[in-house]
Amino acid sequence: MQNPLSHYLLVIRRWAWIIVLGIVICGGITYAVSKLAHPNYQASSTLILNVCTAQSSAYDCTTAGLEALPTYAQLVTSPEVLTPVLAHHPGLTIKQLTAMVSAKSQSNTLLMNVDVTNTDPKLAAQIANEVSQSFAQFSNTQLPGTVQVIPAQVPTDPVGLKPLYAAAIGALVGLGLALALIVIFEWVDDRLTKPEEAQEQLGSDVLTILPQIKRKQLTTVGVDSPILAEGCRVLCANLNTAQAMKPFKRVMITSALADEGKSTVAAKLASFMAQSGKRVLLVDANLRSPMLDRYFQLGNYQSLAQAFVKTHTDINIELDGQPTDIQNLRVLTAGTAPSNPAELLQTAAAARVFKHFENAHHFDYIFFDTPSLLPLADAQVLATYMEAAILVVDASTTPRKALGRAKQIVKRIHLPILGIVINKNPWPDYSTQHLEQSIVYQQQPIREQHMVVIEPEIVDTPLPHITDENESQDITITVPRLNSNEHL
Repeated sequence: MQNPLSHYLLVIRRWAWIIVLGIVICGGITYAVSKLAHPNYQASSTLILNVCTAQSSAYDCTTAGLEALPTYAQLVTSPEVLTPVLAHHPGLTIKQLTAMVSAKSQSNTLLMNVDVTNTDPKLAAQIANEVSQSFAQFSNTQLPGTVQVIPAQVPTDPVGLKPLYAAAIGALVGLGLALALIVIFEWVDDRLTKPEEAQEQLGSDVLTILPQIKRKQLTTVGVDSPILAEGCRVLCANLNTAQAMKPFKRVMITSALADEGKSTVAAKLASFMAQSGKRVLLVDANLRSPMLDRYFQLGNYQSLAQAFVKTHTDINIELDGQPTDIQNLRVLTAGTAPSNPAELLQTAAAARVFKHFENAHHFDYIFFDTPSLLPLADAQVLATYMEAAILVVDASTTPRKALGRAKQIVKRIHLPILGIVINKNPWPDYSTQHLEQSIVYQQQPIREQHMVVIEPEIVDTPLPHITDENESQDITITVPRLNSNEHL
């Protein structure tokens, strides 16, 4: 069973580029905007409200002032207060001035702040003082009580977030957006999440799970990691077991979609099967995009495409392929791609060629690297000449819908599926790291050990005679003890 934590780690690793991209873009844009934008300065003047009368006590004055303070704060931004200020600033509208000015009362006090924000610190302080004086005149003539003004000072530090803080907030926003996108993508994602889903989709067992193959291993024969090598040996063992139960020889290696690694799997399977002592012929039946000639570095002078146009007497030797550096392995390349592969595979010449493969008793296995089942018809035509098939599934890209369509094709053409090869394993819980450690341990050279046989000196001392009277008497045998340097 797959660990949920491992599943989430896999999701994070799969979509790490979106997380990084979201953080970098949002954080970078926020930092650039905050850095390039003109800084704003805020100047604040303080108003002291006094609504006391000669007959009022201190408590009554304070209570009345606290009750009136919110009303006074709202009147600061009224047109009656701001209109006189506009006379000192031509070109400034009442709407612009209202957006610059704000008033707020300080809790549990009779103080009120008039804040003015502007890119010019001197202008902000000037407007704050002008608005405060205008409000003081208005309240002294129109409202009960008096207002005392403490002038605003020219601010020196801009207000708002610093660029680094703004960038940090932007990065957090980018992280949130990235996580939201990942949730959406995972919800609509149609890829496999564990090997059991491949078994359910195709109705067949998983023969082996292969790791991601490095680029060097795609074009080099014999360069395999221990995990990949052991995965191929497991695949060979499963095929040999299946062949022992029900004999077969002609096996096609295919996949639902292109670029799932079936050609590489076919080459690795044929190589390891030949190394185990089986006589193997590997045929490149992918006439549209052949790969095995480059993998094994072979020429195309004897190819499958040429065999389709040869007579029956000429093809017997050529269809046995070319020898390779691996003993017991021969490879028949595809040759020059024809213009109509699907039609060519349905001709009488093609039937004659595959009849030769059927009668090739000097091979234990004949593996065919075929095109994908979707969307071309070549693999479906080739399947009519096969006894069994192995389906390669790229666990990192193949959608479930494609596997379902491939299963329908296989069911329609009545092709037995030996099993599934999970390629490019992305699941940590299904990795074979423990297997690699054991392989590395087995490959470590064994240090030469010297065993010294020590023959102790035997003292020929006769045993005491036991009589009936003392048959229960204890017997002590003394063995000489070796010195500390006698074993060297």
